[in-house]
Amino acid sequence: MAATVTVQLGQCGTQIGHELLSVLHEEATFYHHKDRLKDYNDIAMKTFFNDTQCGKHEARSVMIDMEPKAVNWAVQDTTGKEWRYAKSQQFVQKSGSGNNWSYGFKVHAPKCKDAIIDLIRKEIEKCDYFGGFLLLMSLAGGTGSGLGAFVGNVLRDNFPRATVLNPVVCPYTSGEVAVQNYNAVLSLSHIIAVSDAVCLLHNNQLHEICHRLLGIKQVSFHDMNKVAAHQLASVLLPIIQDKQSGSRFQNVLNDIASALVCNSRYKMLDLKCVPYMSPHTMAFNTFQWEGLAKRMFQMMLTDHHMDEGLNWRTTLTRPHGKTQRSSTYTKYVSSLLFMRGQGSTSYDLLTQFGDSRLYPTWIMPACRNSVWKTELPFRGYEKCIAFLSNGTSCVKSLNVLTEKAWDMFGSKAYLHHYYKYGLEESDFINAFATVENVIYSYKTL
Repeated sequence: MAATVTVQLGQCGTQIGHELLSVLHEEATFYHHKDRLKDYNDIAMKTFFNDTQCGKHEARSVMIDMEPKAVNWAVQDTTGKEWRYAKSQQFVQKSGSGNNWSYGFKVHAPKCKDAIIDLIRKEIEKCDYFGGFLLLMSLAGGTGSGLGAFVGNVLRDNFPRATVLNPVVCPYTSGEVAVQNYNAVLSLSHIIAVSDAVCLLHNNQLHEICHRLLGIKQVSFHDMNKVAAHQLASVLLPIIQDKQSGSRFQNVLNDIASALVCNSRYKMLDLKCVPYMSPHTMAFNTFQWEGLAKRMFQMMLTDHHMDEGLNWRTTLTRPHGKTQRSSTYTKYVSSLLFMRGQGSTSYDLLTQFGDSRLYPTWIMPACRNSVWKTELPFRGYEKCIAFLSNGTSCVKSLNVLTEKAWDMFGSKAYLHHYYKYGLEESDFINAFATVENVIYSYKTL
């Protein structure tokens, strides 16, 4: 099995990465004592963790932050658990980046470059077979976005054959920091160029899932990180069907990138899951594949992030059987369904989710949609579906980021904070052009 090295960048990347590793370890160890499913445990563990002589599993992880608080919390939180972080595989400084992308990219990054590469290379050397990087970061801040963009460039330069999957967190549209749109556009312009795939996670959507589906009245970033970790784990855990067919994944990151990214112009991924519910109501609900598939398909058509509040009026066909205008529903380059739970291997979703009207004509039928199935449940849900797609879902959020950034740029707002650390006007113009080219590519599907 190909090992994945998780690189957790900044406060957001550190916290989401920690929640994700906790979920991956918990799900893998759940089947440890069931002989026929021990392969599942071995595959998940060898992909994301190292074995140690003391019996604890060590995460294949490097944490990088310019402030120690989040990293120290993550390390201490593993106390008493069956997994931990390797010693000396964390890089921290005593001063942050002040939410300034330029400071993280131009000041911190060059000073830290050699030390960070050494830590990453050290982690790779522990792998029998290295597959790629899971690069977790936020787009809004200074360290995660600025230093994160730099680290992405460094990884591509030093490990050109490694697969880089880059889940990134988009800020609240209402605003977390004044310069978040600058930071986001600058970050995206770099990571789009060096990553094999970029998976967008949205704070607005994570917050709404916590509030409306999980019933959390006062939603915290910790709650949102747990939802993000749930979503990512639903596609990163192995697919085990039976002893004859074995594992779906030999290299989890490469398998996903190969299935979804057929053209370097289209790298933006979107992730949806059903069902979601609070733990105390889970025992009182039952799920059928037909119902879950129906809700997920409508989420696919309407680009809605949860199965509550769906627009059921949007369909592929009009009432009289005529084809609906393609502008009324989401278009896709490719899509990937993960079905986890009893009866999944005997339920067919390929025809419905692979409908030719959802994809451009230049995509071959065999490349449009794949369905990966396992009979094993996930996170206590007897049946669940995750939908990882490459399509026009990214257009709305990227438009909002670029339009707001352009408005600020036209007013020359806050630009002096970036210029004094070495960024130039041409850097902004090039960043806008890169992101707008991505938007245009998806709009023309």
